[in-house]
Amino acid sequence: LDPGHGGSDPGAVGPTGLREKDVNLAIALQTAELLQAAGMEVMMTREGDYYVDLYTRAAMANDSGAAIFVSIHSNAALNNPAANGTSTYTYDSWQKEERAYLSELLQEELVNALGLRNVGIFRENFAVLRSTQMPAALVEVAFISNPAEEQRLANQDFQNQAAGALLQAITRYFTE
Repeated sequence: LDPGHGGSDPGAVGPTGLREKDVNLAIALQTAELLQAAGMEVMMTREGDYYVDLYTRAAMANDSGAAIFVSIHSNAALNNPAANGTSTYTYDSWQKEERAYLSELLQEELVNALGLRNVGIFRENFAVLRSTQMPAALVEVAFISNPAEEQRLANQDFQNQAAGALLQAITRYFTE
């Protein structure tokens, strides 16, 4: 699991000052706990508020022999505070089908659990997706720049719902 941003890189900051790095870490830690309780081994690219560069994150996953890589983020559209919803990003490379399948499961479970608008699945050349050697996806749980969604992202129950959705998607990836 890769909680996006951290340390000197706060990521996006919501209208009331909620920092993306904090939300991403909270959701990732809860997801890790749920995955471990389900008997899965979890490796985190960071477990606290410190900076890890993008290529180091991918190298950590590659070196650990991870089966999948899931990067957790909160979206932002600073010029459009009404932007809302959940999206997932993948990179078309080797394992194209596995990456697409992982992305579809993550998007489906997040949208179902959180009830936010389904923004869709996009293909992007993000460093953490391009540099990982296993099926990888990057989720944008909600828009931290949207005042209503920022409030939800700050709520522990919402974070737990997101973590539960990630657990469901990852479990389905390995069992279906």
